[in-house]
This record gives sequence, structure tokens and C-alpha cells, in this order.
Amino acid sequence: MAQLSLFKNFEGYSPKYNFFKNSLLGRIHDSIPWDELIDCLPDERVGRGAPSWFGAKGMFALMFLKAYFNISDRQLLERFNTDWSLQYFCGKVLAEDQQIKDMTIMTRIRAYIESHCDWEKLQEILINHWKYDVSNSHVLLMDATCYESYIRFPTDVKLLWECCEWVFESQLFSICSE
Repeated sequence: MAQLSLFKNFEGYSPKYNFFKNSLLGRIHDSIPWDELIDCLPDERVGRGAPSWFGAKGMFALMFLKAYFNISDRQLLERFNTDWSLQYFCGKVLAEDQQIKDMTIMTRIRAYIESHCDWEKLQEILINHWKYDVSNSHVLLMDATCYESYIRFPTDVKLLWECCEWVFESQLFSICSE
């Protein structure tokens, strides 16, 4: 005997989707010009290999969510796998038995956006879309953060290796020659 469900999905609308649309996250989602942002990235490639988890909208949405929640890549993916509102935000609702296990996906998405996005077009889209919501539009704020890209975190193994290298290459040969 088949059970009739009270809330059926009508053209993608479910109670969860309705809750999402009426939440703060849903209102933020609706304030973003997704169709125009998608045009800043090239069309999805089709061909060999595994299909990508996210299209252009999903990639941009993940970047918005990461900044909005101010959490790490791992925390964002863990939350994405368990929170249907984030899945609706990204336009990628996972099946009940599905989850993203690839913890490097955020790094690859950032690299893809960085190398393929038309940044001037993206900035123009966001400025034009939100210009009436911005007070003090005559003020320019810029982040002047600089960092050295060749500095690495010193682990025990790296420090031991550098000590051995210094002893054998710099000290041992000079001592032996004396």
C-alpha cells in the first residue's frame, strides 16, 4: 500500500526549500545576481573524467558561504554535507546517502575561479547590483595585507633535515680540510 505524502515536491519546491527561501540565508541568496556572476566564468567543460560537483553558481556560492561563516574549508564541507540550507544556497542538493569526501575541493575551486574569472566584469556586476544598498559610496576601503609566499611552517622533520644539511655541507667539509 502506497502512502500519500502530505508535502510533495512541486517543480522543485519542498517545505525545506520554502524554509530556506524565508530564512536569512535565503534572502542573502536572493540578493546575489547569480546569472550575471555565472557569465564571469567560462562554460562548463564536457568530456572525459568525473563530473564536477559544482557548476559556476555553486563555486561562487561556496566562496560567499566561506566568507559569510568565516570557517575553514574542512568546516565548510562538513557543514555542507549535513546542512540542506547550504546545499540549496549552492544549488546542489545531495542525496541522502551522498557526501563530498574530497577535502581539497575548496582549494581547487579557488584556483579555478582565480585563473578563469573575469575579475573586472565581476566587480562591475556586484557594484552595479548593490550600488543603491551601499551608503558612503564615495569611500574606498582596500585591504593592504601582504605576506611572504616563500615562508613555510618549520616542522620537526624540516628542521632536522636543514641541520643535517648544514653540518654535512658547510661544516664537515671545512673541518676535514683543516
